Amino acid sequence: MAVFRDARVKSIDLIIAVLALSLFGIIAGDLGLFSGLSLETRQVIGLTEFGANIAIAIYGAVAFHRIAWSAYLVLSIVGLVLVSAATPITAVWLVSKVLHGAA
Repeated sequence: MAVFRDARVKSIDLIIAVLALSLFGIIAGDLGLFSGLSLETRQVIGLTEFGANIAIAIYGAVAFHRIAWSAYLVLSIVGLVLVSAATPITAVWLVSKVLHGAA
């Protein structure tokens, strides 16, 4: 049972937001958009992206599919700890780049 039955934000909107965050992270990393910025500024950008991702996951876990969004929340934290990626999609992208680059 959803806590926010008449929520204005739908689950698909959260999925689109997650995909947009992931796409931003992948494009910014591949193109080196932030390479001219200081390390501290890049850290703030990355942590802000991670914070937005966590906020989306928590809202999804509270308002919609608890198990799915809770699993996404756990994957997000694991991705940050293991690969330093803001979203699990970005983590998979980074791991695939490293594995294909090493081969």
